[in-house]
Amino acid sequence: MANPIIPDKPRGILLEDEQHPGFYSFSFVPPKEKLRDAGLNEDNPMSYIVPILDVNAQDNYIQIFPINTFATHPEFLKYKYPKLKSITLSNFDFGLATNQGEVEEMLDILPSGFVKDFNYGLGFLKDFKFIVDTLEELDFEHLVIDKDGETSLDEENKIITLKYSDYDEIRKGINRVSYATQKTARKVKRASTYNTLCFFIDDKKFPQKPLDIKDTYIERSIAKASDIRDINISESERKHIIKTVSKNARKILGDDSHSLVKLKNEIELVSLEDLMSNFSEMIGKKLAEDKWQDLFQENPFILNLLFGYPIIKIQDQASVGGRKLSGKGDKITDFLSKNVKTNNTAIVEIKNPHAKLLNAREYREGVFSPSGELSGSLNQTLDQRYKLQKEIATIKENTRNYDIETFSVHCVLVIGTTPEGHDERKSFEIFRRNSKDVDVITFDEVLEKLKQLHEFLTSENLENKEDSSHEQNN
Repeated sequence: MANPIIPDKPRGILLEDEQHPGFYSFSFVPPKEKLRDAGLNEDNPMSYIVPILDVNAQDNYIQIFPINTFATHPEFLKYKYPKLKSITLSNFDFGLATNQGEVEEMLDILPSGFVKDFNYGLGFLKDFKFIVDTLEELDFEHLVIDKDGETSLDEENKIITLKYSDYDEIRKGINRVSYATQKTARKVKRASTYNTLCFFIDDKKFPQKPLDIKDTYIERSIAKASDIRDINISESERKHIIKTVSKNARKILGDDSHSLVKLKNEIELVSLEDLMSNFSEMIGKKLAEDKWQDLFQENPFILNLLFGYPIIKIQDQASVGGRKLSGKGDKITDFLSKNVKTNNTAIVEIKNPHAKLLNAREYREGVFSPSGELSGSLNQTLDQRYKLQKEIATIKENTRNYDIETFSVHCVLVIGTTPEGHDERKSFEIFRRNSKDVDVITFDEVLEKLKQLHEFLTSENLENKEDSSHEQNN
């Protein structure tokens, strides 16, 4: 049976109005569906247009007017925030936008912390709403973020100007608090998992233990949401718990299969959250390539995320130069894998997230050429493929590993992070999409794959809980 077609969410449009050369104003026209949901006249959307953005290339600024675009909200199509009416980004060299398509490209390169889709009313992302709350508490109505200027106040006109570096420090501070909160939440989840395990096994032999937290406001606040207060599990206790659960898995499954599945899912989620946190921390540090190779080796399922088909790892640090897979002095690839169905091999080369993907200077206007690190790594991977294909018969014979093939060796290169600027991202995409023999994936894209997997598992757990609750109510 064909999959059902899920309609796209209703989207509005932007109307442009040229004020003078180099200065365009844009207004938001809500979609009919949202007008209908809001109880308004859906037959005349033009009567509900609201200003949303000014683009002034001549004076090098854009001015955002955050609006509420949620149809069920009582302030639909009105200002998103009670007091803050505008956010201006000055001296960012966004250039000129004269139509909706160009505006969408411009919004895509807004600084971190901003909503980048006009259908969601622009303004700040939810995590950074605290910036708005603080400005409104100080009675400011207009915010200017200036990449070249200094932080200053105009109390008479209720305007605050933030130097971009000052704004970015505030944003990073909020992120640090969010990370600390998530880290503490993971502690609570681990403790909850331990106590659930004890309950399943023998809560007399393994009594419930409270949560061990630091004496900080964040950790104390989160701990209040749990019944646990302190936990310290030794290595021997962990091993004993795992061994006991393993021995009694079938009995537990027979007695309470739903709880066991729920426990398994919780453990998987906590493990994935730890991996995501570790991965994110490592991206921010300048680590040697072998540290990343260790991470991928310890978490081989990440390799599966890089491919569109099921694979198994044959060997890490595999020799592809003609002797054995573990030979010395040969061409070495970080990971050699294969398709579990066809036995076709795949090469994975791991670099580091700080590798430069593009040269700093434009080759031509709006065009950046690939860096020596990127092109060199790509050629290195292709050379490894060439050696593997050339020596596959010898490798099979020397290793007695005959169920590997080199029909069409799949090559993956993990390197760098996604470029920031619009022209840089365009140049990078053009280059890698024309590299038909090697898939180039950035480290932040791998992290995003982990986040999407976590989101999927979390939503699946939520659906299972809702289904279970529905069955109990019936």
